[in-house]
Amino acid sequence: MIIRYLVIALLCMVVQGVWAQAPAPSTELEPYITTLNNRMVYKFNYPSTSVTGEPVVLSSLLCCWAPTTPPEDAGIESVHLYSHYTVTANSQCPTNATSTTADLVALSILFEGAEYDEKIPYKSIVKRSIVIMPDYEGYGVSSDRVHPYLVQSVTAQQVVDALTYGLELYGKLNGANNTLPLKDDWRCFNLGYSQGGAVAVAVQRYIEQNNLSDELHFRGTLCGDGPYDLLATMRYYMDDNGTSYDVTTAHRENQITLPIVLPMIMNGMIVGSPAMSNHKLDDYFAQSFLDTGIMDWLSTKNMSTDDINDAWISLIDNGTVTIGEKTYTAPANMSEMFFKQEVPGMIWGTQTVAWAWLDKIFTPDFYNYMKSFDNFSNAPAMTGDAYEDMRYALETNNVCIGWQPQHRIQFAHSKGDMVVPYGNYLAFRDAHLNVENDIYRVDDTFTDSDHLKAGSLFLMKLGTEFFDYFQWIDAAQPTGITTMADARGLKSDRWYDLSGRMLDGRPTKKGVYIKDGCKVVIK
Repeated sequence: MIIRYLVIALLCMVVQGVWAQAPAPSTELEPYITTLNNRMVYKFNYPSTSVTGEPVVLSSLLCCWAPTTPPEDAGIESVHLYSHYTVTANSQCPTNATSTTADLVALSILFEGAEYDEKIPYKSIVKRSIVIMPDYEGYGVSSDRVHPYLVQSVTAQQVVDALTYGLELYGKLNGANNTLPLKDDWRCFNLGYSQGGAVAVAVQRYIEQNNLSDELHFRGTLCGDGPYDLLATMRYYMDDNGTSYDVTTAHRENQITLPIVLPMIMNGMIVGSPAMSNHKLDDYFAQSFLDTGIMDWLSTKNMSTDDINDAWISLIDNGTVTIGEKTYTAPANMSEMFFKQEVPGMIWGTQTVAWAWLDKIFTPDFYNYMKSFDNFSNAPAMTGDAYEDMRYALETNNVCIGWQPQHRIQFAHSKGDMVVPYGNYLAFRDAHLNVENDIYRVDDTFTDSDHLKAGSLFLMKLGTEFFDYFQWIDAAQPTGITTMADARGLKSDRWYDLSGRMLDGRPTKKGVYIKDGCKVVIK
């Protein structure tokens, strides 16, 4: 009998240990970085839905203007929902940022506050703000999960869930740490670059299709160099000879300038598309490419994109690379798959990067399929064929088609981008020709740089030069917006269990639940 009780007690300890480790939705914002003048940075966990349709708890930052001596009648004028660019290391996600992390430094300009300035009338509206920065599924508290890279509808819902839940928790602060209330006419702007640019467009689509615009005070989107059309991106890699879009670049047909994006894209499709459930990466990639170690490096989430580039460079130069305790040996055809290229650095100087030949890293059959225009003459469909199903998965994550934007979108896109080519904007334009320069427009002159340098410029300009873009987005909105004194009513009728599962209504069973960011006991 004693042994039985000991076994039961041990099992209970194990179960409790698992429960203790599982993240739960936050009931209040957790102060994270408090050393920024007139600014606060918080963390929070929030309930959402996973790529497989199950309840999941995800994580996000919430950054806000919090002046020690606020001006008279000061309040939060804008809420910026920021979707981040591609990361591969968990250390790069927003909730692992430090006060010196480059993108947080750039974005902090958006929530530092500003005096009213008649010469720049929209500056104070943009900068007296809250910025919400979700991690995405697969990073932060959900880092044990696979990241559904560029699975747009799922990621959009998760990002919007961060917005609504984060604002609920913000409303509970009631002025703590110099925080300010949201003004009745606060505005929500939607921002992103690269992966985040495509997510931002998907977020606008999700908000509009789910009739959330009034509830969220949604105004529109400002996005840069996003992969809005994955098939258009793949066609560029296959066909461009450095002369597309009236610019000259170093890209040549059959080259990929950031090889890491291809296994991320295709693995995201396998994880997130029902059409891909019976397919594997080796249906598309040569085994020698997979043998470099790329999927190990991505799955550990310990290596940044620069780290992975350096590992490939080491395999080219030295034939081996040691990552942690494991040594990887270059495949025999390493020099046929990859070559080194000198490119401008993100800020100054040059950087050595590994580019790859598509006909060497893809299987021959898949390369020939993608190269043939005849295979793209008809609409994609789920057929059970690995190549057709991949095309179908890529097209179903195309955010250019299948909807009509109701709010303005300001695109910024470099014509010199060799990673996410300008054809992505053109794909959106071609799907919505009748509302160009009315509902959306593009700035394709802010830089002619490649992807990374264009991204650094985009982020810096958000809080320094793009005020007229925010004003243009907002100018199209109706004046009779529904007011909201604070954010606590956003989901006032929504209940969750402790695993983050949203319930149909008020629970009828006894237990502990979450409502409005608070734990509620039903007896």
